[in-house]
Amino acid sequence: MSQNALDSEEFDAVVLGTGLIESIVASELAAADKKVLHIDRNPYYGGSFACFTLSAFIEWAVQHRDQRQTPSVDIFVGSGSIDTESPTFVVDHTSKLGDANNATSDAAERLVERLSPYLADAQQPSERISVTEQLAKLLSNDRKYAIELAPKVAYCRGKLVDLVINTGIGDHVQFKGVEHNYIARDDDAIERVPDSKGDIFASDSLSLIEKRKLMKLMTSIDDDKLTEECADDMSFAQFLETRFKLSGKLLDSVLYAVARVEKRDELSARAGCARVQKYVRSIGRYGRMAYLCAMYGGGSEIAQSFCRLCAVSGGTYILSERVGSVEKRDDDTGYAVQLSHGRVFAKHVVLDPSYLPDSEPTDCAVSRAVCILDNPVLGDDTTAILSYVVDVGVVSVLYTTQATLAAPSGQSVVYLWTSGRLSDTRALLLSALNKVCGSLARPLFTALFETRDMKPVQDALPGLCYTAAPDSTLDFDSAVDRALEIVADIA
Repeated sequence: MSQNALDSEEFDAVVLGTGLIESIVASELAAADKKVLHIDRNPYYGGSFACFTLSAFIEWAVQHRDQRQTPSVDIFVGSGSIDTESPTFVVDHTSKLGDANNATSDAAERLVERLSPYLADAQQPSERISVTEQLAKLLSNDRKYAIELAPKVAYCRGKLVDLVINTGIGDHVQFKGVEHNYIARDDDAIERVPDSKGDIFASDSLSLIEKRKLMKLMTSIDDDKLTEECADDMSFAQFLETRFKLSGKLLDSVLYAVARVEKRDELSARAGCARVQKYVRSIGRYGRMAYLCAMYGGGSEIAQSFCRLCAVSGGTYILSERVGSVEKRDDDTGYAVQLSHGRVFAKHVVLDPSYLPDSEPTDCAVSRAVCILDNPVLGDDTTAILSYVVDVGVVSVLYTTQATLAAPSGQSVVYLWTSGRLSDTRALLLSALNKVCGSLARPLFTALFETRDMKPVQDALPGLCYTAAPDSTLDFDSAVDRALEIVADIA
């Protein structure tokens, strides 16, 4: 495509970013016979939902991440315990990039060269050979890793699955059921949550009285009248305590492992009932569990499928495209977007706020960790979720293996995330990771980072449709909600 190939071309909508929200919007607009131009500044699809091989993940940390949104990435290379003081590399916004044109042919050595400027102060340069050897072992299976920036799962009866079915992209996306749901506390062993009627009856850890309480909850929660009974000022925790007499571990399991509450009293009774209702109704649609996990990397694979659908409907795509500016047209009929391939015009612009040069991070952040373990500690052919509950917060954990093609056989990839800045949650994330590892698995590669929401410094262009960074929820429904809100506004 020539440099000014798009100059002065008119579109109904220009969409900036190929994250899940943007991709759903582009697909829906193209299906409605809108002329769509879909742009990404990166050389890959997925935006903040992207999925990488191990080497590509390191390249993202070094070169492709938005430094305003993710100011630093701590990388630990090697086996053994992880503490807060010993990262191998600290990839921060103050360091210079390594030489992208390094002539070294060895992949591991080349990546170490790229990471060399970020060698942590505590790390001795003499240990470089050991780091290179350990990276080389991992990179021998490079393409067998699918490392996600913002992992999520889908309710079997959730909005994403309905959208996948209605649009027909189910032919391009493969899912696997999430077999297990666990809860862990700092001072207790990891326990499986009995979240179906069969599990409740078969459980050896529940007393007869506890089984009756859970069965009463599961059979009552499906009645919409129950939600109407909830007082407006009652929290979900209070509702469970008074209405179903739940307490202790039983209460924690429903609050944190089923309703996915992040703080004990932050969720209203009505909202909590709706979450448990959705969970219970999802069980049995595609198996015994309530969730599905996408193969090859969830958000990224699903986003690409929506992009393909948009392209089939006539949408135009350009990756690695520089976005210079977004301005109001002189005749006030839409917007002018300056791209590397020319200045285009659009009635509507949908964008990730980070595409604006004057955007800045908000105080809303999600702290994340991704870890490759040398052992499939929860099973070699399974997928599981886990809630790590302590007084200071709750960590969501997604455990993946070769079952979703996320790791080679004999290893596993574990994701952990929680709301808040990494400076405040680092110890909590690592404590959760050590809990999952126990004495049965050792970390081979770990990365810690945060993602922050972005906003324009001044909303000088009213009418622009802004998307949002992936939030701390476990499922995709909030992203689907935002996408469909934007489509409704434009339509």
